[in-house]
Amino acid sequence: MKKSSKKALVSIMIAYLFILCTLLIGCSNTQTASDTKAKDVSSKGTIVKVGLPSSNASYLPLFVAEKRDLFQKHHINVSFTQVQGGVTALRGLQTGDFQVISSLPESVITGVAQGANIKMIGTLDNQSMYSIYSTQDIKSPQDLKGKVVATNRPGNGTDIQLRWWLKKNGLDPNKDVRIIEAGENSTRLQTVMSGQAQMTILSQPTDLKADAAGLKKLALMRDELKNYNHNMLLANGDFLKNQPKAAKGFMDAVAEATDYAKNPQNRDEMVQLLMDQLNMKKEDAQKSLDFVLPALADKGEASVEGIKWAIDTTKQAGTLKGNVSINQLVDETISQTN
Repeated sequence: MKKSSKKALVSIMIAYLFILCTLLIGCSNTQTASDTKAKDVSSKGTIVKVGLPSSNASYLPLFVAEKRDLFQKHHINVSFTQVQGGVTALRGLQTGDFQVISSLPESVITGVAQGANIKMIGTLDNQSMYSIYSTQDIKSPQDLKGKVVATNRPGNGTDIQLRWWLKKNGLDPNKDVRIIEAGENSTRLQTVMSGQAQMTILSQPTDLKADAAGLKKLALMRDELKNYNHNMLLANGDFLKNQPKAAKGFMDAVAEATDYAKNPQNRDEMVQLLMDQLNMKKEDAQKSLDFVLPALADKGEASVEGIKWAIDTTKQAGTLKGNVSINQLVDETISQTN
């Protein structure tokens, strides 16, 4: 074979290999794009990952929406993950591990002030879910002078509510009592039961354990704090921008589920659902339902006054530096407020 012919053959083979590689790369890119899309959409609708910082009866609308396929009705495929505390949930929301989380509003306010790309889209309840528990020797708030009070973590939503209650009842949190950090509900309860503290603030279902242990319910927070969005629903900013229909579908499902849960005709079903979801005895499920139902927010609507209270109180506590407006916190295209 002549040299010119050999050169021509080599050139053809190189060109063929180049075209083949280009096609393979193109297929690879197409597959990658398909894989990425599959992560966002399943056969059951747009995938929405939800992070919950605890497990309690306040999540009843979410339980109902899942059981009655209301999420699927609105073309979303929702999965729930329980995480350890609101800080972890908020971190997961910011990193995109979750598209939606539930959280106390105070930590969200400070997060937004620091530039977090998150928004409030609604709430599960518009009343506080906390109760004040003490040892039996405490007859009134004034009896707490000189006593030890157990809080969660200084500056978080639980701590802010606790200190607000003390001030409202004529006590200086920095002088009249000694506040100690005791962590989550269960450890705060244990701190009082062991005698290390004489008072703490608890949410359900830990309140049932406090009742069983013989502690005194000194106050119900919602009797004094009239407007408060306890379990705010928050969404990742990129999710709201790229999947607005999915975010709206999520809140529409929550609204329908709340209506269903509050219907007296469905009471027995709600009791059974709490028993199944929270591994509760029937009596405890009934008590939790009676505690939660009056606080469930119709249509998932957040209280504007509750948001304002959280902003003002977070600022007074020194946790919030500067100003944060409601418009910065709330996505008005999804959220309903009253």
